Amino acid sequence: MNGRFLRTFLCAGPMMLCACSSNNSGAPGALWQIPTYAREASSWMTPGAAGKNLLYVSDIGTNSVDVYPYPAGKLVGKLTGFGSVAGLCANKSGDVFIVDEAGPVDVYAHGGTSPIRKLTTSGAPYGCAIDSTTGDLALTNLSSYLYGTIAIYPKAMGHPKAYADDSVDSTFFCGYDNAGNLFVDGWNRSADPILLRLAKKGKSFGLYDLNSSDTNPGGVQWDGKYVAVGNRGGGVIYRIDWTGKTAQTVTLKGGLNVAQFWLDGSTLIGPNFQGNGPVSYWHYPAGGSPTKTITGFSEPFGATVSSAKSP
Repeated sequence: MNGRFLRTFLCAGPMMLCACSSNNSGAPGALWQIPTYAREASSWMTPGAAGKNLLYVSDIGTNSVDVYPYPAGKLVGKLTGFGSVAGLCANKSGDVFIVDEAGPVDVYAHGGTSPIRKLTTSGAPYGCAIDSTTGDLALTNLSSYLYGTIAIYPKAMGHPKAYADDSVDSTFFCGYDNAGNLFVDGWNRSADPILLRLAKKGKSFGLYDLNSSDTNPGGVQWDGKYVAVGNRGGGVIYRIDWTGKTAQTVTLKGGLNVAQFWLDGSTLIGPNFQGNGPVSYWHYPAGGSPTKTITGFSEPFGATVSSAKSP
């Protein structure tokens, strides 16, 4: 099953995935002039980049990960060599986890250009999250019914423990709260949007129905009070409480196709998953119009912020 097909369009039916390839023909534009070495096939990073906080953006149109100083600045790096790049996440140490649907999860040190380790996967891995209380890595799977609903790697190392639920067809994105509880969105066997909760040290999932209009759930992040769940194609983020009810709907003007967003305090960073779409910043949870926009992507998909280590 080709991972490149899986992420482009997810059909409204269990275990039905449209074979519609991404359009890779358009050359991405640029908001800033891109250095000559940015056009090289191998990964690169400018000197001194590791000393800054960095924004990583996966671009499925170029099958690479672009790196920018955060919150502002020009392109400082590009990571390449992936089979089929997907979601991103980062831990407190600044390590960046890059999900590859066609193979392993590649782990990069902050500002690094080569993986420091690779984690083996099965099925079609898609999104990831790090538990800040344990350092565990959670990994979703588009082929959940066959390969397990979620895979958790203790300390983000070695081999995972798979958690299964026969009622779940696919899982898309996930996020931990500050107590180590895991939240995962996806589809049930009838292609209805769902939100799962795996309590810390829990063995089975709690299940909530998502808004019926959220047929293509997007990113999942804990915002300090609620679980933020994106509606890819709807341009909104739902703030969901512990009972599964929507407490607030955040509208992202110009963010219709935001996929795997990232929350950094009161800033939401959202890649617009579309041809030549931008990556935009919004005030959170206010929403509204973007406060900053970065262009120069082909099909931006996921985002994460990696913090520089203190001297």
